[in-house]
Amino acid sequence: MRWFDSDFDYVQEMIDAWNRGRKRMRTVYFILGALLLIAGILTAVFPIGIFAVIQYLAAAAVIGIGIYHFITFASMTYYFRDYMLIISGILNVLIGIMLLIMPIQLTVQVVTFMLAFLLIFNGAEKLSFASRLRYYRIPHAGALTFSGVLNIILAAVFLLLPFVSALALNYILCAYLVIMGIALLIEAAGMRKIEL
Repeated sequence: MRWFDSDFDYVQEMIDAWNRGRKRMRTVYFILGALLLIAGILTAVFPIGIFAVIQYLAAAAVIGIGIYHFITFASMTYYFRDYMLIISGILNVLIGIMLLIMPIQLTVQVVTFMLAFLLIFNGAEKLSFASRLRYYRIPHAGALTFSGVLNIILAAVFLLLPFVSALALNYILCAYLVIMGIALLIEAAGMRKIEL
């Protein structure tokens, strides 16, 4: 455990770490967002013909997001670490593995509920982090809040309509990919250099 040092400026440490890695994170977010958006659109446009290909691409993208959550957690400063990232990363990797190896007929219901819980965890993590940023008077947390609310709304739809969701897994996957892609693009566009 790391003891609190009142002489050390933890907020400035977080701001410096953010400003150092902002461009790299922004680029990764734009690339992942674009890939998710493209995969989601292709899933909607070609639901039968290339579902297997899109399924593998979507699985790779979801696993990539999970790994990125682990990397993000490891690179955060101690007092700003959010352990929801670990849970979110694990859920992303599990969903990606399920999309890769299991036949869809067996996992339709499970994937629907896992996507819902994944979206709840992601939304809660984003809202929690945005709240912490506002608490420390760090600007530009609005895009993060919007992204968190968007994730929770989609999760509610998945949980309230699980059977309809299971029947329309292709379109659920499409909606998940498109919304996550848009959310990442919004977050990337909202990443600015922090100056206090």
